Amino acid sequence: MKNKNILYIIVILFLGTCIYLLSKQDQSISRSDRRDFSIADTSEVIKVTLSSKAPEIAVLNRQNENSWTVNGKYKARKSGIFYLLQTLQRMEIAHPVPLSMRDNVIGNLAVKGIKVEVELKNGKNKIFYVGGENKELTATFMMLKGALEPYAVHIPGFKGYLSGRFFTQEYLWRDKTVINYDNRNIASVKMQYYNVNEKDESFQITKTNVGFQLSDLETKEIIEHDQKALETYIASFRKLYAESFITGMLNTDSLIKEQPLFELSISTLDNQTTAIKVFYKKAEKKIYVDGDITMQDPDRMFALVNNEDWMVIQTNTFKKVMKELTELKK
Repeated sequence: MKNKNILYIIVILFLGTCIYLLSKQDQSISRSDRRDFSIADTSEVIKVTLSSKAPEIAVLNRQNENSWTVNGKYKARKSGIFYLLQTLQRMEIAHPVPLSMRDNVIGNLAVKGIKVEVELKNGKNKIFYVGGENKELTATFMMLKGALEPYAVHIPGFKGYLSGRFFTQEYLWRDKTVINYDNRNIASVKMQYYNVNEKDESFQITKTNVGFQLSDLETKEIIEHDQKALETYIASFRKLYAESFITGMLNTDSLIKEQPLFELSISTLDNQTTAIKVFYKKAEKKIYVDGDITMQDPDRMFALVNNEDWMVIQTNTFKKVMKELTELKK
C-alpha cells in the first residue's frame, strides 16, 4: 500500500511537471509571436491590406512576381511595393515602450494607427498596428494584434522612421506611368495643337508597310520627312511618368472648360490607345521667362489621361514628345 502511494505521488509530480513545462513553452511561444513583427520570406506574401479609421483603405494584391494591384483597379507603384516588402522583412524591435508612455502609445495606436493585415500563401495572416514615431525619430511604435505591449520598431542600420511606408491613400500606391510603349508596337501618333500660333504645327504619324508616314493634321497632306527623325520620335514614347495625381485640390471641372495646350493620342498595333489633353498650369507667382513676365508654370503642366485621371506632369520629361510638324519635316 505504501509503495502504491509513493507511485501515485511520483505520477502526480511527473504530470504536474509536464503541465508546467508545456505551459511555460506555450507562454514563451505566445510571447515570441507577439513580438515577431517581421516576415522572413516576403515572396510568400500575396496580399497586404492597410486601413485607417478615416476611413481609407488600400488593398494590395500580388498578380505575379513583379506585378501588384491596388484596390483591384489599378497597377501598383513598384517602388512603393518594394519598400513595403523590404520593411516587412527587415524590421525588428528597437526597444520596449517606456512604462510612462505605454498607455498614450496604445491609445494613439487605437485611434490613429494604421491596421496592417498581411496574408501569406499558406493561409496564415499577420496583423499589426502602425503608429507614430519615438522622440528620436529613429523608430516607429507598433503593436501586434492580441499583444499586451507595444514596441518601438526599426530597421537596423536605417536612420529614420517606418510609418511613411504604411499608407492608406489609394492614389499614393498607384503606378504613375502615363505612356510606356514599345516603338515596334506603335501604329499611329496624333498631335493636335490648339494655340492659334501653333495650329499649323499639328501632325499625324502612321505606320505603313514601308515605314512611318507623316501628314499635316489639318490639311491631311502627306509631308516629306526624315524617316530617321520619325523613328527617333516614335522611340520617345517609353517610360513617361507623371509627377503626381491630382486629388481634390484643383477645380478640374473649371479646367476642362479651358483650351488645352495640346492633345496627344498614341495607338498601338494591338488596339490600345492613350489620349492625353495637356493644359497650362498657373505659376504660384510671376515668373520671368526669356525676359518676359508670365503666370504660366514653365516646369509643370496639368494632364487629363484617357478622360479619367488628372495628373501633374513635368515639362522636362515630356518635351521630347512635344514636337512640332516643322521639326519633323525633311
